[in-house]
Amino acid sequence: MKRLMIASAVFAATTAQAATSYDRGGPPPQQFVLSGAAAGRLHDHVSINLATAERLVAACQAIARKANSAVVVVILDPQGLPVLESRMDGEGWVQIRATEAKTMTALRTRAPSHVLTNRNAQDPFTSANMAGYGLTTNKGGLPIIVNGQMIGAMGAGGMATPAGEEACVRDALEQVIGPQPPLLPDVPPQRNAATGGRGGR
Repeated sequence: MKRLMIASAVFAATTAQAATSYDRGGPPPQQFVLSGAAAGRLHDHVSINLATAERLVAACQAIARKANSAVVVVILDPQGLPVLESRMDGEGWVQIRATEAKTMTALRTRAPSHVLTNRNAQDPFTSANMAGYGLTTNKGGLPIIVNGQMIGAMGAGGMATPAGEEACVRDALEQVIGPQPPLLPDVPPQRNAATGGRGGR
């Protein structure tokens, strides 16, 4: 748990200090969010728009192709409604549901789903506990934050490794939105994780 707290603190400090899209600076630029009549109908001027979601999906798919892989990409608005969900050929039901869970986890926690991955490494009961809230401990989901405002969340799944999925999301966000905080490092599992991790509580 101590390592998890350190990793989370590093992420928070980096977010606050680095020149990333997380930095505060007023409302998100209009090219990324709903505007005009569409925003007026929903009374919503901070949700990611379809054009930006399409660019993010295309970027992540291009990254996956370069890795000789396929990918599922899910993008949610701040209310948890789907803006865009896309699966490349060969991706099935499990990959889709897993990616939806990663994306919702990033949205609901306002943090990378990797935070819960690390917590689960320290305490394997985390997975079961978070499942009760509809959250997952799998990495691959990131919040989409612009000028300090969360405009949605993005997740990827179905690639060869969870690290590759998370990097696909981060790299797509950097291409479309702008510089992002570095990804969290993995936390090594507790030695007694195989016995349920009770000694780590």
